[in-house]
Amino acid sequence: MIFLKEYFKLLRIYQWIKNIILFAGLIFGKKIFEADLVYKSFLGFLFFSLIASSQYVFNDYLDREQDALHPEKKYRPLASKKIDPGYALVLTCIILSIALIASYKLSPVFFSLAIFYFGFNLLYSKFLKHIVILDVMSISIGFVIRAIAGAVLVNVNFSSWLILCTFMLALFWGFSKRRGEILLLKNAGEHRKILEEYSPEFLNLMMGISTTVTLLSYIMYTMSPSTVLNLGTDKLFITIPVVTYAIFRSLYIIYIKNMGHNPTKAIASDISVLASGFFWLILVSLILYTNLFSSLNFLMK
Repeated sequence: MIFLKEYFKLLRIYQWIKNIILFAGLIFGKKIFEADLVYKSFLGFLFFSLIASSQYVFNDYLDREQDALHPEKKYRPLASKKIDPGYALVLTCIILSIALIASYKLSPVFFSLAIFYFGFNLLYSKFLKHIVILDVMSISIGFVIRAIAGAVLVNVNFSSWLILCTFMLALFWGFSKRRGEILLLKNAGEHRKILEEYSPEFLNLMMGISTTVTLLSYIMYTMSPSTVLNLGTDKLFITIPVVTYAIFRSLYIIYIKNMGHNPTKAIASDISVLASGFFWLILVSLILYTNLFSSLNFLMK
């Protein structure tokens, strides 16, 4: 029983929030009322999440000795030796195999993207995370793969502007995590060698650039002629203030509350960010699936 409890911690279920982006294609493709595609997307979310969790286990297995020296990571199941690494590895291989087989049956293309994601993350764990800037860019590529995988499941094209927005937003999270780790750890380079290549000042600059391009790319997406043509509406600009607030609130969490070392957990536990995300989803749904804002055409003329 203790093994299963610790193993669930090892899977980092809370990180599954990152995979919500798989539903973007369903929402922006105006497919949310097609039950078979909704079901397919939920299965894709589950399988991709299990594959991502398996990668976390492999990563923790490789880093367990380094994590044991970290002030927070030392409490992880493998680093703290609460569960046997060999048993955890065997169970993870079984889960990964089931998730990959199920992914193939769901969609061969989705399966190919899942395999690429898993292989790329193993490459990241072994090599890319030790190369400055590329370490963060590699994480961002993972988010782009998630977004494309979700679009593939529902047979819709993913906007290049939305892909850029996804990539830059993930860069922001990645750089904020590096900044948080440097500020949290007294001798950051001893815990993670790559942190010696960064400084808070440099990361502040990178975060500023990332958030700026994220917001601009989202604005360009909402106003793009191709978006208007594909979605049949030019009213997505209404959501810009909500996205702006969510980004600014995230900056507040990182800089003022000093929670940048774990941005996913910090943002997921912040009521204001969650509320703005929920409100954004409602606005997008109303714009895409109702004529509630059609009267704005008259006011804007």
